[in-house]
Amino acid sequence: MWQFTVRGHDLSQASSIEELARSAKKYGVHHLQLAMEMSFPDLVDEPSKLNPGLGRYVKQTLGEYDVDVAILSCYINMIHPDREERERLLEKFELFVQNAKEFGAAIVASETGCVLPQIQYTEKNFTEEAFEDMVCVIQRLVKKGEKQGVIIGIEPGLNHPLHSLEKIKRLIEKVNSPYLGIIFDPTNLINSDNYLDQVKLVKQGFKMFGDKICAFHLKDFVVNGEKIVPVNVLEGQMEVKEVLQIVAEYKPYCFVVLEETKDYAIKKSIEHYIKY
Repeated sequence: MWQFTVRGHDLSQASSIEELARSAKKYGVHHLQLAMEMSFPDLVDEPSKLNPGLGRYVKQTLGEYDVDVAILSCYINMIHPDREERERLLEKFELFVQNAKEFGAAIVASETGCVLPQIQYTEKNFTEEAFEDMVCVIQRLVKKGEKQGVIIGIEPGLNHPLHSLEKIKRLIEKVNSPYLGIIFDPTNLINSDNYLDQVKLVKQGFKMFGDKICAFHLKDFVVNGEKIVPVNVLEGQMEVKEVLQIVAEYKPYCFVVLEETKDYAIKKSIEHYIKY
């Protein structure tokens, strides 16, 4: 079995913490991946606004509706080329780690970013230099996680320095900490050439580093030319049943985040797959 989770900003009608809690309960959700900057930007438009009281308020308000924060997101460009901007972003991430337990979260998540100021496709992300730079940054963040008892959840992707199963394995070996976790989103690692091998990729990932997978993103998709386009679960070409069975086999009761599945499609998806 698994625990279905949704991103807070996929509940599009929620403009307050209480509305977010009500929406989650309405659609049958008990766990959130919460990106405060995307759901409630006014509350954290300055990192200094983040504080234990805010975290505790979020936790208590959600708890009144039997909802919790499974993952706290702080998506940053952790390898930003401007060192001053990078430091600002890393300090912001570390503030989220410092306050994560007040939100009730055991994981703080980010992708690895881009060697350019704006996150976009560039082959410069695939160099050994970019990989080593990323490793150094993640080592720093994981040290903060170790001090706070919080897992640093890293999400790989094709256009990032962490873009293959092999590089994920290398990262794990280099960082070597129980507080490094992998948020495994197989859709982030497929393209129009290999999408038919998606089940094989998922199984291979769990075999290679399943002990480090702390959450799983379930993102359905369609292939449009050479593009992979996200859609609601049940509306695309992901072999969801087979993938969920692999998750349940390797990681019982893992958080499975229905990424890019929004509002009423969330309830429909959960009701369809809960029986498996």
